[in-house]
Amino acid sequence: MPVKDYSALAQFYSHLMKSIDYKKWANYIFEISRELKREEVSVLELAAGNANVSAHLAKKFSYILISDRSVEMLRQCQDLANSKVCFDMTEIPLKKKFDFAFSTFDSVNYLLTKEKFIKMLSEVHRVLNDDGIFTFDVSLEKNSLRYQKYLNRKGKYLGIKYRQQSKFDPKKRMHFNYFEITFADGSTVEEIHKQKIYEFEEYFRFIDESGFYVRKCVETFSWKDANRNSERAQFILKKK
Repeated sequence: MPVKDYSALAQFYSHLMKSIDYKKWANYIFEISRELKREEVSVLELAAGNANVSAHLAKKFSYILISDRSVEMLRQCQDLANSKVCFDMTEIPLKKKFDFAFSTFDSVNYLLTKEKFIKMLSEVHRVLNDDGIFTFDVSLEKNSLRYQKYLNRKGKYLGIKYRQQSKFDPKKRMHFNYFEITFADGSTVEEIHKQKIYEFEEYFRFIDESGFYVRKCVETFSWKDANRNSERAQFILKKK
């Protein structure tokens, strides 16, 4: 795909997520952070994408650093008062310590191996203050079974035509999203997005190896305890 199309592709993916209630998500993240019980909180967002969640949080925290491994996604971000840095969540090139770190929209499911997942946890552990909090949500099998029916679609946006096919492989525990994208100039690109749908219990084993412990594990957007039959789970971690 020509380099000139990267920006259009980033805008396209932002469009696909337009139905997300970012304000609701931001309020939920903020409620989790209140356990810190302090007025000034430094925050790190991982896999921020277009940073719409942090845009709602910008006035609530004293400092937010947003990060993503895609430069083009970061270029789509709304202007925030603080910083944005391009890096992979498994290799955090920072010395600064944070009070609170978070990731949303099951971004951690893109870590396809146990080793990658534990590496991410270890990196966050390194840059988190001793009394800090790290929270992230995960997509579980029930969610994949639901969305493989819902996310088979096609459409057009800003001259870009697309077709999406969503499929969950229960044996490999992999969720695939296939995209066929045609740009206004007729050029096309095919992308495959892969997510690992780990067993619910696996997350606790990963966390146990990382120096964190599970402060709470609830169904995302609620305070009800999560279990293997939940669609999504929100993990709230503290350092051991």
